[in-house]
Formats: sequence, C-alpha cells, structure tokens
Amino acid sequence: MSTANEAPSKPDNADAQFNLALRYQDGDGVSRDFEKAAHWFTRAAGQGHAAAQYSLALMYGKGQGMDLDPTKSAYWNRKAAQRGHQAAQFSLATSYEKGLGVPQDRKMAYVWFALAGAKGAKQTSAARPATGAVSFRIALSAQKGYTVCDSNRNRLALKMSETERQAAEQLAQEYFLKYVMPFR
Repeated sequence: MSTANEAPSKPDNADAQFNLALRYQDGDGVSRDFEKAAHWFTRAAGQGHAAAQYSLALMYGKGQGMDLDPTKSAYWNRKAAQRGHQAAQFSLATSYEKGLGVPQDRKMAYVWFALAGAKGAKQTSAARPATGAVSFRIALSAQKGYTVCDSNRNRLALKMSETERQAAEQLAQEYFLKYVMPFR
C-alpha cells in the first residue's frame, strides 16, 4: 500500500521493454547482448506482449542468450499464437508437424497452419528465400494464389483420413473464433 509521499506503482511498459530487447538483440545503439535481450523479452512476454513472446520463442529455438529449449520455444510460440501472432502460429504449426518441443501431431499442425493462413498474408519465394524443391513449391503455391500456410495445411490434409481432416477443420474453426478474430 502506498503512502501519501509515494507515487502509486505503475505497470511495466511492455512496448518499451520489447523495444529495448530488440536493441540488445540487434546491437542497435548498445552492445549486442543476447542475455539482456532475453531478459527484456521475458519481461514483456510475461505481460502478454505477443511480439515479445514470439521473439522469446525464437531465442529459445536458437539457443540465443539461453539454453536451446524446443519445449520453451513451443510454449512461447503458443502464447503468441493465441494472441493472434501470425508468425508464431506458423512456427507452432511447424513444431507440431515435426514434433519439436511438443508431441508430433498432424491435426494440431493443420489447425495452426490454417490459422496462420487465415489473415491472408502471402509469402512468396522472394519474401522467404529457399532453394530447390522448397523454392519450387513456394513459387507454385504463390502462383496458384495460396499462402505458404495453405500449402502446408493442404499437404497435411492429404496425409489424413477424412475423419481426421474434418476434426482438424472443426477445431480450426473454433480456434479461428478464439485466436484470430479478436486480433483482426
């Protein structure tokens, strides 16, 4: 409880913490320091800052400023994905598809790819450099008007039974209302 002489406590400014973390991560105006970046991303992520949550997931996924930890990476991706962060949704889908930090699960991969593609942002081979067959698939998908997310979702659908696909589609619709619509 504050007294008359004390200022009331204010919540931390997650945006400022996120921006400071980016500066430490990039070495922008300060010495590059992944540990300090991780500290400030963690502070902002704990307050529900989706971009900080995603950035923290990337740092855990690369072992920058902390130990490599796919489970914590998936945890923070999920937090950001549930706040409508499209890149985190894509990353979480990839984690489920490959079993990185979460149990391998085609249904959940399908769901998160569907949500990541729901905002309609297109990624072409120019936006996401790749080589060989990956580059060809991305270019072909972009040419057909699909997002990379749609291509991945459709690829997974081909590996699922009709019952599995319908269950995944139903869950994707439920998640869309919960994790995409509020953040449009």
